[in-house]
Amino acid sequence: MNILILGLGSIGQRHLRNINKLNGKFNFFAVRKKFITPALDVKNKVIKTDLKKKYKIKYLKNLSQILQNKIKIDAAFVCTPSNYHIEEAIWLLKNNINTFVEKPLGSSFKKLSTLKRILDKKTNIKNMMGYQLKFNPIIKKISFLLKKKTIGKLNNIFVHHGEHINDFHPYENYRISYAARKDLGGGVILCQIHEIDYILHLFSNYKIKILNSYHTRVSNLKIDVEDTVVSNFILSRKSSKAICTMHLNFFERPKKRSIQIIGEKGKIDADLNSGNIFIHRNSSKKMFKFKFDRNKIFKNQVKYFIDCIKNGKKIDKKYDLKNGIRSLELAMKLKEKRK
Repeated sequence: MNILILGLGSIGQRHLRNINKLNGKFNFFAVRKKFITPALDVKNKVIKTDLKKKYKIKYLKNLSQILQNKIKIDAAFVCTPSNYHIEEAIWLLKNNINTFVEKPLGSSFKKLSTLKRILDKKTNIKNMMGYQLKFNPIIKKISFLLKKKTIGKLNNIFVHHGEHINDFHPYENYRISYAARKDLGGGVILCQIHEIDYILHLFSNYKIKILNSYHTRVSNLKIDVEDTVVSNFILSRKSSKAICTMHLNFFERPKKRSIQIIGEKGKIDADLNSGNIFIHRNSSKKMFKFKFDRNKIFKNQVKYFIDCIKNGKKIDKKYDLKNGIRSLELAMKLKEKRK
């Protein structure tokens, strides 16, 4: 298979390593403009290696060279800064290339309608979003518990994700990272959009409406985007209602990533960092502990995408770009709100 990777930052290199370890013969092509990010290992530590030689990568100056050189690309991975994603995805899909886009799908509503039209037209082209948490056993377990109605009617949901921006990529100054820059589609809402996406996923049978939301920069971080957001949603289904509160920030240490769901028959407490899930029902308490290699989630994700291409299988709609559109639209609505 001929694999194209747009951008070889940390996530682009992660996909490169993981695809290379899958069963099959892969030829790698890459469009890489700045060559800023050094070679990294699975823990994002700098290593001394030549990526081009190690993976036999053929570098292209731009996407047009694919057509000029008549290169058949079987799958493309969009790993550039967020503000380039939609435009690049449109080009790839128009040229009948199976397309995987890292989160978020974009950084504005611009060209979303064009992308929707292309997705409706190019139904035979595989497309997928990089929301690897849906391959996380913790999220899968919560989804299972909710479908079983383990804690009965839902009343409250609390979603929290706080992590310091300087800890994302230890090899670079956070101030130049895409996460810190408005012009590249940064800010805590888009960078931590995983939480928005799994809220939509876990509660897909509910109508989700924004009650209120506020985002701003409260820290002394040298960034020109929001570093915190607090949003309240109302989840409604028939005569049933629940309130969901989401808090995201760029400055918390030690990092915290948790989900708490309170129902009439008990509650679910999940810690996505420790891998623990506690289920409380009446006076009983059950604990599930998930030990897994974080990178395996990413590997399972790309394996799913590659397998669907090889075997002609349809991408599940919970993973595709239309799902990515839903998450981006909700994120952008939060970006627009201040109170």
